[in-house]
Amino acid sequence: MRESPGHVDHGLVIREARRRRRRRWLAIAVVIVVAACSAAAIVDLTGGPSTSRRPSARPARTHKVTPVVPTSSGVVPRRPGSLAVGPNGNLYIADDLRNQVLERLPDGTFVPVAGNGTVGFSGDGGPATSAQLNYPAGITFGPDGTLYIADDLNGRIRAVSSAGIITTIAGNGGQGDWVADGTPALEASLRPTAMAFGPDALMYVADDNEVLKLEANGTFTRVLGENTNEYAGLYGVGGPARSASADGANGVAVDSSGNIYVAGFNTKAILMVDPQGIVHLLGSVYPRGPSGLVTAPDGSVVAMDELGVVELSPQGITTLMRFPTTDKVSYLGITGFSPNGIAIAPGDTTYLDTFYGNGYTDKSALVVIPPHGAGSPSLLWEDRSP
Repeated sequence: MRESPGHVDHGLVIREARRRRRRRWLAIAVVIVVAACSAAAIVDLTGGPSTSRRPSARPARTHKVTPVVPTSSGVVPRRPGSLAVGPNGNLYIADDLRNQVLERLPDGTFVPVAGNGTVGFSGDGGPATSAQLNYPAGITFGPDGTLYIADDLNGRIRAVSSAGIITTIAGNGGQGDWVADGTPALEASLRPTAMAFGPDALMYVADDNEVLKLEANGTFTRVLGENTNEYAGLYGVGGPARSASADGANGVAVDSSGNIYVAGFNTKAILMVDPQGIVHLLGSVYPRGPSGLVTAPDGSVVAMDELGVVELSPQGITTLMRFPTTDKVSYLGITGFSPNGIAIAPGDTTYLDTFYGNGYTDKSALVVIPPHGAGSPSLLWEDRSP
């Protein structure tokens, strides 16, 4: 049970914190504008202040303006993160250092499908490859084949049609505030990190300290998270999900029975909201990046752990595979392999990625793991460059 806050006016504290954040961002914006005008240089913002709606254990992120670097075979990933398998069977990679989403073609080359490689927000209504993104996080495909991108630091969810046209379908550019039931999607202040579709064909969004459902009428309904929560920890387990903590949600997936699974970043908890709206604690898992939970083609839910892959179900957490845990043992030639993104293709082929400098791994790489008994894991791509 959550402790009583006593006589402290937490609402006043939160409002004052938000005012301080706005003043800090205004000061940062002025510095950036002055620097750009005087030096005409590319700006590298490293470790800036958090834009979380309240104190959170989520780490500061590094955001760089990264030009597209052509190669003889197109482009190469820089920091591969979230993964998805498209309707065409190709692998798609959200690269937050390139500020692009890449597609891996059957010949092993990579091409951009969204983002022009510079940080910003632009391009709605035009070709997705000419648009600007700002820290693309989770990616997923909708039932109709549309690619959806959690454009995290733009505070928006972007959609790329089969014709390659990009639009914003949710978010007003804010950096996260509580979203009231019935809020039109384009008016919501979001900090989206991941999306998933349920058997109802509706989108579920992990948005820091709440999980939202995008209704068929284009408005949001909260399914997890309490809008008076000023605490970073867990509470409310076993009760109504709308009166419980979402634990800094940064991953979401839905199984074929309608159970909603949530990765809580703050305490590394895996939560499950059942179809009756009750929240359960399944255990502790640490997906290293957004979209660390995915719905497999068979309707089950699979998640990354820090050094492995697990399956989630109402019965709990089952380990599917583990990776070496020391800096002297390699997996497919990668020392300290730790996955950052996961995708499951039809037939249970598993794709994982990792990137150099994530705390364990000495290379950036894409790995394919065939279904059990169908072959051995292999590298699709690797690079030691930081």
